[in-house]
Parts: sequence; C-alpha cells; structure tokens
Amino acid sequence: MKSRASLFLCACGALSVACSPGPSRADGGDASANAEASAPSDASVGPEFERPFDPGITASSNDPRTIHVSVSSEKLGQQGFEYTPTPSNEQIVFVDGWEVRFEQILVTLSNVRLNLPGNNPSDQTVVGAEVAADPRAFAIDAKKMGALTGASGGSETAIALFAFRATSAGAALDPSVRYAFSFDVVRAQGNATNVNLSREQFADYNEMIAKGWTTLLTGTATYRGRAPMAGTPEADYPTSIRFRHGFGAPTRYFNCQNPENGADGAPGVAPRTTGPARAQITLHMDHLFWLRLNVEDPPPRFDHFAARATPGAMGAPALSTLDDLMGVVSTNIVDRMMRPVPDRGGQTMGYMPMGARLVAETNGAPGIDDLRGFIAYSSRAMVHMNADGLCAVRPSGPITF
Repeated sequence: MKSRASLFLCACGALSVACSPGPSRADGGDASANAEASAPSDASVGPEFERPFDPGITASSNDPRTIHVSVSSEKLGQQGFEYTPTPSNEQIVFVDGWEVRFEQILVTLSNVRLNLPGNNPSDQTVVGAEVAADPRAFAIDAKKMGALTGASGGSETAIALFAFRATSAGAALDPSVRYAFSFDVVRAQGNATNVNLSREQFADYNEMIAKGWTTLLTGTATYRGRAPMAGTPEADYPTSIRFRHGFGAPTRYFNCQNPENGADGAPGVAPRTTGPARAQITLHMDHLFWLRLNVEDPPPRFDHFAARATPGAMGAPALSTLDDLMGVVSTNIVDRMMRPVPDRGGQTMGYMPMGARLVAETNGAPGIDDLRGFIAYSSRAMVHMNADGLCAVRPSGPITF
C-alpha cells in the first residue's frame, strides 16, 4: 500500500517533526505564536454567511510573484476509499474490509501566514519575521471539488482560498526567498468566511460552533470484505453505517515542508517569476482511522467504529458517533456486548494482523483517556502542505467533543 508521510509524537506531548517548545520569537517569529486558537463561540452564523465567496483566483490565473493558497482532502477525501482484498502498492484500503465515502468534511482554517525563513535550518519550528498574513477564519467543506488542480495531480482538485500578492508593507514578494508557510485549524465560529458551505450545511456548522468543534466528518461505510463466520462477534456488526464524527482539536501548523521544492522537500514556498506558486493545505483523511500513534503509515480500519455503532431501526443503516467510543480503553477495544473486537486485517493482501484482537497503540502519547480521544489526538497529524509536506505542529487548545 502507498506510503504516506505522517507526523510523530513527541515525549513533550506536542505533535511535531522535532520536540520543541514552539517557534522562536527570538528569531523574529510569528507574533501570535503563543496565542491560543479561537475559543468556542456562542454565535451562530449570520446573514453574511450566505455571501458568495470570491477567492480572487481561478485555474487560469497566471499572476507571477504570487502564492495561491488552497485546500484539498485529496482524491481519497473527495471520492472515498474503495475496498479490494488485493490492493496495489499505491492503493490505500481499509484492511478490515470497509469501503468508506464522505458526505462532508467540515473544517475551519485561519491565520494563514508567511514568515521569513528561520536562522536554524535544522529546527523547523524556528521561523523569521512575519511577512504577510490573512487573519480570516475560513469555513470549508473539504469534501467538495475545487476549481484548481490538486497538488497530487490526477483527478484531485483543490478549493481556492486567496492569493498572497504582496507583503503586509506593500512590497512585492521576493522570488529568491522561500517563505515559511503556516496556518491554524481553529474552532468553528459565527464570523467565519463561508467558502463553499450550502445553506443545508448551516445547521451542521452551527452545531460545530455550539460544541467547540474544529472538524465534522459525515459519510457512509459499507462492509465489502469476507462474510464473517456465524457465532463470531463480527457476525453481529452492522454492514451499512452512517458516521457522524465531530470533535475539537485546535492546532497550529508551522513552517511546512514543501515537496515542490525538489528532492529535499525543504520548508517554504518561493514566488515564481513565471506564474503563481502553490501553497495547498492538504488533509490526509486516512489518519483519522489509524490505530497507531508515532508510527508511519499504519493501515486504516473501521471495525472499531462498527463494533460500537448504534443499530438502525427498521432496516436503516446503523449510526456511528465518537460518543460510541467514550470510555473505551485503547488497550481493551470491545464491542457493544463487551466482547474483544477481532483484527480482520488478514483478509487483505500485504497486511499482517497485529494479533487476535484490535488494540490502539498510543506509544507514549499523554492525556488520551479513551478511544475517541485517541482519534481526535491523531487528527492533529493529518494536515500537510502540497500533498505530503510535514509541518511542525503545536496544539493550541484542549480536545473537546
């Protein structure tokens, strides 16, 4: 299966490429680096939320010395995860036999900024003085297709947000400088700029505001694997599930690596003299279904959700929420009847089951009380730049549900 970059867990409790207290102000760093992301708001979206959004850039924009900022959940977020028991090396599948498709991927991004590079290339958390910033909060459904070509190419698209066209002082951006690219994931807020949510999605976004969520995923999961044997725990699991997973995990992402810088993938984005440079905030949706922290590319699974889902009435699909996982200890994943959840990954070629039962491996991550906390914690490592570029990561508020 395809290798995907992930962020690692530091002993100090912050997700980062290096365990560090954060970007250095002594190096002229981000002036708001120590500020928390926006706190939960009591406000609901107002009439201005219905204003048409104009990012000021299109697929045909070819303005040099600009940096086009966009967001994408890649092909897997936009089209979903198909299942096959014989995946290719480039294919990511749920090894326990599930097909997963999203209906919406709601997230709020804010405080997108450019800084001069830091004076310590070996420490990604160090950045220089702020050059330009857009403080707006953007309410986005990253499931939807965008007008731009995605960083991974193929059928992936990206949703345009805006362009950096000059420094905050009005000077032209310098093509000889790789500007550090940083941004925040923040709690939903009533004064956010609505990028692409339809009126039918306003109720969901208002729920995010009320509950202090940064992220809401809805969709369907359908079991496509081998039929379980009668009498086994998995024979009782629903095979058609609607999921609604909402949580708050405010996080700051600093000085992201950029695969478009060449083989080294060094941090930063340099304006081009021949057209715009790309700065795509990329969501890797498989991270939310991993059961290992501090490990590269564990396979995604859905059985731990299926085993706890609430059965539907009159033949309707079952429903999975994160509350179903409240109190479930990561080392003792049990179904609704308190039976251990088996590891069904052995039906997928190229995967070796972890054992007779599923276990979520925290690998020393602190403050994880149950399986829903594990998933929200893991989400902080799912955000990248231009497909697979790693960012230095710093939590900016507590996880909430």
